[in-house]
Formats: sequence, C-alpha cells, structure tokens
Amino acid sequence: MMQPLLLDTLIVLSVLTLIGAFMMYQIHQFRWLTSHGRQISAVVTSIRHETGKSVWGISRDDYYLTAKWTNPRTGRTYTFWTWVMNSTPPYTKGSLIPVLIDPKNPNRFALNL
Repeated sequence: MMQPLLLDTLIVLSVLTLIGAFMMYQIHQFRWLTSHGRQISAVVTSIRHETGKSVWGISRDDYYLTAKWTNPRTGRTYTFWTWVMNSTPPYTKGSLIPVLIDPKNPNRFALNL
C-alpha cells in the first residue's frame, strides 16, 4: 500500500521540478536578452482574438500578436509572436513594436508587451 503513494509523490515532485527548471530557464533567457540583445522594431502583421473559458469556467480573452521584421543586412524576414491573456494589446495591425533579439540568432527573441 505504501509503494503506490511513494511513486505518486515521486512523480509529483519530478513534475514540479521540471516546471521550476523550465521557468528558471525562461527567466534566464529573458535576462540574457535584456542585457545582450538588440532592440529592433517589427511591424504587427496580425492580432487574433479568441474568447473561451478556463478549466474552472472563468471566461477569458486571449490575443495572439504576430509581427515581422526583415534584417536589412541579409534580407531575411523573421516572424515573432506572443500571447497576451485578458488584456487587449496596445497595438494595431501595422504598428511598430519593440522586439529584443539575439544579434547572432534572431529566432531567439522576447516581446515584452
């Protein structure tokens, strides 16, 4: 009887450890970008609005903002996106938004709206 409880406890602790590690990694990435990244201006290409309910039945509004930027040196276009929950983004389609990018790898980015 004690063995299933021990296994359940071990699984819960493992999941919590993985979630904590992922959160720490995301914080580290954002801090690295704020100190070593380069700020560029990207053009908002779309804002998708979805309404729904959470698991607990609470209604919510989700916004998915997509923006594009073309590197003037290489001509390569990059697409950035973020998810905004329960708050209308302060931008419209065609607006310029600040994006922090890794100068060596623009696919690493942070949109801090």
